[in-house]
Amino acid sequence: MVSGLFTRAYRSFLKHPLPLLLFLLGAMVRILYITSIPPGLNQDEASIGYDAYAILHYGIDRNGVHLPIHLIAWGSGQNALYAYLSMPFILLFGLTPLSVRALSLVMGLLGMIVFYLIVRRLSASPGAGAIAMFFIAINPWHIMMSRWALESNLFPTMILIAVYCLLRSFTNPGWIYAFTGMLALSLYAYGTAYFFVPLFALGTAILLLYSKVLRLRTLVWNLAGFAVIALPILLFVIINRYAMQEIATPLFTVPKLTMPRVEEISSVFGGRLWQAAADNFSAFGKLMLSGSDGLPWNSISPYGYAYPVALPFALIGFIVLVHAWWTRRRESAGAGVLLLWFLIAVLMALITSVNINRINIIFYPFIILVCAGFGWIAGKVKGVAILAVAVFGIMFVLFSNAYFREFPERIGPAFYDSFGEAVQYASEHSTGEIYVTNNVNMPYIYVLFYEQMNPHDFLKSVVYANPGEAFQRVSSFGRYKFDDMRTVPAGAAYIFANNATPPAASTEYTVKRFANYSVLLTNEGTGGLPAPQGTAIAEFMNGGFEEGAAGWSFTAGTGVADNKPFAGSKLAYLDPGADTLVSQVFTAPAGDYRLSVMVSTGGSGGKIGIRTAGKVLAETELPVTEEYQQVTLPAVTLEQGMQAEVYITGGNGWINIDEVRVER
Repeated sequence: MVSGLFTRAYRSFLKHPLPLLLFLLGAMVRILYITSIPPGLNQDEASIGYDAYAILHYGIDRNGVHLPIHLIAWGSGQNALYAYLSMPFILLFGLTPLSVRALSLVMGLLGMIVFYLIVRRLSASPGAGAIAMFFIAINPWHIMMSRWALESNLFPTMILIAVYCLLRSFTNPGWIYAFTGMLALSLYAYGTAYFFVPLFALGTAILLLYSKVLRLRTLVWNLAGFAVIALPILLFVIINRYAMQEIATPLFTVPKLTMPRVEEISSVFGGRLWQAAADNFSAFGKLMLSGSDGLPWNSISPYGYAYPVALPFALIGFIVLVHAWWTRRRESAGAGVLLLWFLIAVLMALITSVNINRINIIFYPFIILVCAGFGWIAGKVKGVAILAVAVFGIMFVLFSNAYFREFPERIGPAFYDSFGEAVQYASEHSTGEIYVTNNVNMPYIYVLFYEQMNPHDFLKSVVYANPGEAFQRVSSFGRYKFDDMRTVPAGAAYIFANNATPPAASTEYTVKRFANYSVLLTNEGTGGLPAPQGTAIAEFMNGGFEEGAAGWSFTAGTGVADNKPFAGSKLAYLDPGADTLVSQVFTAPAGDYRLSVMVSTGGSGGKIGIRTAGKVLAETELPVTEEYQQVTLPAVTLEQGMQAEVYITGGNGWINIDEVRVER
């Protein structure tokens, strides 16, 4: 079937080269830098990628379930179809961000072709194919969806392919079985399919019987085929709705979750059905009007899911398709199918807590409505259509610029950019225990993913902090411990965020810094940096300069920058000159205090010290080193209520300072 789609598209492209050029443009923006934009991996990408790897090589997922028809994942579940379809890519390329995202990319490219063929089949206009390829190639939702491995992204393209098969069946009845098979298979793609697919199948059957396109005998055979394919997922829903035991067979397992995800995202099972439906639909209306759900990985403002100028064209297209179906119902059954798809997607907003991922089934028919509206306008007022193409083209260029230049830095923290590098570095350079910050959503899955752990070994040692809950957090497995550390023991490693205060260490240590995360390695011998000891005092603030100039005084030639911090995203700098000064005055309780700083310099002469009432208590000259080095002063004694000043003065070269610490 897929080869037939490509053959049909290829022949059409030869006759009409403009759609081919637009397809190549769309392919380029979907393929370019796919391994690094979005940077890092979302936890759901790592989850489905590792489970696919585990099932492929060991026959079980990370929860020990043999060939599950639905993944348990965190506890509340993750749809399994994406994992199974990703296995060929993982087998070819290994477990990498590329192999996990490859399926989304392939489905995105395939979706562009199928979308083009559907619009060509629905419209007799010679320019319909070019219009279709233009709007799908530049669509922001489709571009972003094609570039990362969220399992829900599979669902709308499967329905798109199913609808194409249905339209083909109008002239070749055998295609109706492909439609039924694809529709039933989509139930394994995402939880919202449990609502959409039965209603769409029922509505399509009624529509086709009414239009006399479908015979009753054919309908019965398709119902039987649909029931066979859908039976395992139906059992899954029943088992998890009524807290029954899992079903294990040699071919597959129907697992029991800690909490079904369908209940998490749907208000059907809630006690406030009507109020929830009203709230959901209100949120849906706001999303469709604004173009955004507020989640940075789903849309980029102000471009939204389809650019702000698309909505009027969609409204016109809706009227055009309704008129076409109403006036020529038997001949326009295809338009009726598209309207049915759109309207059921709208109804789904009543039972779903709305965001772009959960309502993504609406966007393909929405873009088809945009194409229909644009085609109608182009036939009436050609000048308006040319102007519209120019506006959409400009917005596409602006969106692409924002996506490839601004989006990576903004989305990097949400996708835990460089966390995988830190995990690999810590695992390779430490033979002892590895402590991992909890300032990451489900950090254990990244260890499983990047270290490609044997799931049997994981199951033998895993300890959950909250077993049985919807999102089970792992506290430890093997030599990996997941907790935020204040002091790292000897012979261990600790992975922490660059914007967090580095922990103390019980012995000498080294720090390896990556884009957003660092690895602190402690050892038993010499050669590391001296370990900071004690407890930081609250009166001394903003030692990492993450809050800019807060708490500090700066003379001319000094300031806060972000060019090369030791940790976090900011540092303080001093230009060459003995008159440059960065300082902070604080009041401390009585006690002994030690001052330390991470410093890199371009020349000699700089100094750091601590003084009170003009009297220097401790001072040292900064070393000449372009790589950060820790400088620690001898302990000083401060009396109760005494005001002390930490100061850094300039020298013969530039000075960068970071992580200034005053510890008791």
